[in-house]
Amino acid sequence: MTGESWTVIGTAIVMLAVIVPVQVRIMQDVAGLRERMARLEGLFEGFTRQETSQ
Repeated sequence: MTGESWTVIGTAIVMLAVIVPVQVRIMQDVAGLRERMARLEGLFEGFTRQETSQ
């Protein structure tokens, strides 16, 4: 293998080492946001469905 081939392989490995953890972190943030949005939707539905007592 030539030096250029090793450079391409090394660059690909470095890029994966950077991209994969960032993508995992983003997915965790999205999951947390989804949970918070579901909680807010539940609170909002409960608020709007309250019946007035007479």
